[in-house]
This record gives sequence, structure tokens and C-alpha cells, in this order.
Amino acid sequence: MGTITYERPREKLYKKGVTALTNAELLQVVIGSGNAGMPVTKIARKVDAILKKTGATVQVSDLMSIQGLGLVKSGQIVAGLELASRLVYQQDNQPSSDIDVLADLYSDIRNSKKTMLLYAFFDGNGRLIDDHSEFINPKVNTARLARKMFGEALALSTASILVAIGGQDQPLEPAMFELSLARDVYSTATMLSIKASRG
Repeated sequence: MGTITYERPREKLYKKGVTALTNAELLQVVIGSGNAGMPVTKIARKVDAILKKTGATVQVSDLMSIQGLGLVKSGQIVAGLELASRLVYQQDNQPSSDIDVLADLYSDIRNSKKTMLLYAFFDGNGRLIDDHSEFINPKVNTARLARKMFGEALALSTASILVAIGGQDQPLEPAMFELSLARDVYSTATMLSIKASRG
């Protein structure tokens, strides 16, 4: 008859990864240890039972009703669930293309009484890395402005950059400043092998 070996959740997590653990085992890792009156395995099972009823809406007070689980551990569990929920939401709602981001950029520009420059950085999969907005003086040196943008782009390992400029009273016909900026942005992007899109 073979010997049954038991791996503690932390050992199992290290060797096999999070997907190999049950919900109760994951909770044991988060909780850490129990006490003389309530072992961690039992606390984890009770927490798991509550989470199956409440889901992500669980409150700290719900978990504090469990013997052996105080304010600190209850708060850690609730905070961990909220963080996981936010990360999933951010991934699901990440802009998938330049067009998605343009809608937000144009909204800011339409409401701006001054000339506004907005630019956004994307990775190789078209996911937004970061975006910037600033009011600018149309007399600024466009080559220097382009160098500043691409300096930030290189620091973030950007694959593509989207640039938009305008304001509330912006005429449809592009101004000389905009044409000059577009030229400098495209020439710098070509030199650095970064895809540039103008809004």
C-alpha cells in the first residue's frame, strides 16, 4: 500500500503554482495560521463557505464572525479580493485599439478652452501603456516637443504612439503649428521605428 503524502498549501503553491490549489488552500496561504481553538484549515473552510454565499461583496464584518479570524486577517482577505476584482476589470476594459482611446482624447480636447496636446503610448499588442495631456503654446519648438514625447516613449518601451491636438474653438483647417508638429512626430517615429498615429 502506497504512502499518502500531504503537501502544505505554501509548499504546493511554490512547486505547482496557484492553479493547483483549492479555494480553501489559497485561503490558508492568505490567513497563515490559526490558533489553539481553531486550526487554519477549519478557518479557511469557513471563509470559503461565506465567500460562496457572498462572492466579492463580502464585508470585513462577515469574516470577523468566524472564530480565530480577527480584524487584520479579515481586512487582508477583503482587500485581496477587491484588488483581484479591479485587476480583472482593468484587463477586460483595456483599450484594444487607437480608436477606443481617441474617443477619450477628443472629449478632453472638445472641452478645452486652450490648445491641448494629448499623446498615448501603446505596447506591441495595442494595449495602452500611458497617456499624457498638457496645454501648449502654439509658438513652442515642435522638434523639441517631439523629442520630449519620444524620450518618454522609449523609456516605456513603446511600440506605437497616438497624438491629438486641438481645443474648443479649433478650426477644421490645420494650423502651421500642427502641420509642423505632425512632420516632426512622423520623422522622429520613423527614425525610432515607432508607429505614429495622429488624431
